[in-house]
Amino acid sequence: MNAIHEIQVDPTAFDQDYLKPIHRVGTIFSTGIFFALFLPSIFLYLFHHVFPDWPTIVGGFALAMTYAVPFYFTEPIAYFPILGNAGWYLTGTVGNGSNLRVPCAAVAQEVAGVTEGTREGELVATIGVATSVLISIPAILIGALLIFYIQHFFPPWLLDAFNKFLLPAVFGAVWGEFILRGWKYLPIAVLLAYIPMALKVPAAWTIIICVLGTMFAGWAMLRYFKIKA
Repeated sequence: MNAIHEIQVDPTAFDQDYLKPIHRVGTIFSTGIFFALFLPSIFLYLFHHVFPDWPTIVGGFALAMTYAVPFYFTEPIAYFPILGNAGWYLTGTVGNGSNLRVPCAAVAQEVAGVTEGTREGELVATIGVATSVLISIPAILIGALLIFYIQHFFPPWLLDAFNKFLLPAVFGAVWGEFILRGWKYLPIAVLLAYIPMALKVPAAWTIIICVLGTMFAGWAMLRYFKIKA
């Protein structure tokens, strides 16, 4: 458990042999994926002459941004210290950050005995995220192909349970994983989530309040009260 932790990663080698190739490859593939997202629309326009009017495009874009913009600010702040550079590129490419990639990176770091935010922690996080991608993508593909046929054998009460409790169970497990790593922050995190919900604050602002508020509270607890996780 302590073997990886005792290895000191050379800063120069880390920057030259790891970070530079990571940013070069990550930038190329991220740019390519960005343009590839437009291929279905281009295909529909060129081969089927289907193109929405501009008011529809602007309205749909504005609606999507009201949901996505808060994540543009909160996810890099909350996830990057755990995922590191390569882990962040992978997560941005394949998705499932909060419910799969971040927990896998955190568990890998815990098992290896390294700390997030360090060079050793970033290398271990990359291995954890890459392994989760190699395992989850084929599993999701198989599940997507077979679920239509398998679900016919499930009783109605089981299907209803999946629809109601699957997503809360996943996020509850993620919540539990991180609470065990910093349980002293739990009351503040719950309070910061409950108050905006009770006041019916829009969900986008609730996310920002929870993420930034918990970070500020944790910093204040460490800085002024010397309380560590």
